[in-house]
Parts: sequence; structure tokens; C-alpha cells
Amino acid sequence: MTKQLTIAAIALCAANSFSGAASAQERQFVNIGTAGIGGGYYPTGGFICNAVNKSRESQGHNIRCTVESTGGSVANLRSMAAGEMNIAVAQSDWQYHAYNGTSAFEDAGPNEDLRFMFSLHKDTSHVVARADLGLTDFSELEGKVVNIGNAGSGQAASMIFALEQYGTDPDSFFGQATRLTSREQAQALCDGKIDAFYYTTGISASSITEAVNTCDASILNWYDDTIEKMIVDYPYLVASDIPAGTYAGQEDEVNTWGLVATVVATADTDEETVYNMVKAVFDNFEDIKSQSSLYTLVTRDGSAVNGRSIPYHPGAERYFRETGLIE
Repeated sequence: MTKQLTIAAIALCAANSFSGAASAQERQFVNIGTAGIGGGYYPTGGFICNAVNKSRESQGHNIRCTVESTGGSVANLRSMAAGEMNIAVAQSDWQYHAYNGTSAFEDAGPNEDLRFMFSLHKDTSHVVARADLGLTDFSELEGKVVNIGNAGSGQAASMIFALEQYGTDPDSFFGQATRLTSREQAQALCDGKIDAFYYTTGISASSITEAVNTCDASILNWYDDTIEKMIVDYPYLVASDIPAGTYAGQEDEVNTWGLVATVVATADTDEETVYNMVKAVFDNFEDIKSQSSLYTLVTRDGSAVNGRSIPYHPGAERYFRETGLIE
């Protein structure tokens, strides 16, 4: 090999090494915290990541998106405050409380580094009881064995918060408040280990359909003057009705309440990364909606604003302004 060729070969290897290093440096790894596998957050995270990963070539980014099953909203927000997680799905109420340092986050104090990306489906409060108990309303669960969700989950925190509006708490109101995960609760109901379970999730989520399809279970109403006042006092909460026929054996509409599932990021999450994630989701919004009945009533306009009680992340805000979703 001539001297010139040797020098050229060395230069080419160096260029390739530099290119590879630059490519690796530009790659962005994103892990979205969700919740238990049996609810709506885990598949939602998967749909988001699928859209992001498929958009690498068309949008010219190098994001590698993955999903993590977690303890739920409160656990996610605590992990974000601790610097262990950058992007997560969280209920709109716990987004608010984490940012303001209230309720379950009072001891930790406010985390003003949280930023809003977008929202998706409405999380509806489902109260699922054994049909043989003959119950129709939440008030009839007093003294019963009820699963409120694992520690750190948004559902457990929401139950505690809701019962506070009645001047009580789970351990006082129920005969026993169990702390099973979303994957365990349906089977526990069918096995007779619990009388009912509470779960804030999208309508038709697998944990609910499993219970009503596997054993005789009914969905209870939970909307009264106390809940109505709670919704007025805390505007991140909403009334939510489950249409008749949604679940097997459900002949009547169920009146209850809920909140909005939001995707949040830390303030220091790379702006371009967030911009490309939001763009991937909103440019393919109808494709994502077609993946699940959870998103039947979701709109692009609504997802840009619903459930937001914290500042926009700059990457999300830039996309929404570019597309006219916000002014």
C-alpha cells in the first residue's frame, strides 16, 4: 500500500469513528413512565413510543422511545422530582398537586420544574363490585372490603382525596382498604377476596373488562352533592358518564367522575426531543386514536389544552403555536 493510500485509509477510519461517535451522541433515549399493565396508561405510552419511533426518518430525529410500567401517577411524579425520570403519564389532579406541593406532595413541597406536553383520554372513576352484593351506588360500600390501588398510584391517592371531601378516609369508611395492583384486582374480585375495587382509568380498559367478563361484576354510580362540589372546587376534575352497554351486563348509564390523563416532562428535558415527540403524536393523531376505544372522544384541540395546570414545555408550546392549536 502506498503512503498516500495509507494516509487516506487512516483518515477514512478516523472520519468514520468521528461520525459514529457523533451519531451516538445525538441519539436521545426516552423512557416514558406509565402505570400498571392492566390500565390505560401503559398501552398509551406504547402508542406514543410507536409514533415517535416510526417518525425518525420523516422528522429527522434520533429518539429511541421505550415504556416502563410503574406504580402510577404519584410514583411517576416523585421519580421526576428525584431526577429519576424525565417524561411520564400522570393524572391531571396529581400533576396539579405535584407542581403546587399540595395533598400527597405537601411534605415534599412544590416541584415547579414540571412541564405540560399534552393530554389524551379521560380517566373515569370506576367502582366495580361483585354483582351478588346487589349494590348500585358507592355509598353502599361502607364497611366492605375494597381495593383502592397500590401505594404510590394515582388511584389510591384519588380515593384518599375524594373521601376527605366526605370527612373520612379509606381505613375508616371501608371495612378493609386493600392495596393490590391493577393486575391483581380483577382476579381478587372474582375469587371473592375483595367486595369491590376502585380504578381511575379509560373506559373499556382491560382491568375493568376482565372483571365483568370473567365473573359477575357491576359498575357502581358515584356522583352526589359532595362529588359535584368537589368538581366545582377543583376544576381539573370532571363529571364522567359511562354509557349503557359499555360493559357486559351494564344496562344503565353509570354516573361518576374523573380527570384527564396528561403527559408531563421535566423542565430540563431537551426542547427538540419534546417537540419531535409532540409532533409525532399530533401529526399521526387519528392513527393513534384508532388503536384503542379509550380515545374515541379525544380531539387534537382538546389534547393541546385539557388538564393543563402547569406551564407548557417549550418544545410542546412551539409545536402547538406552529400548528395554531394555541395562540
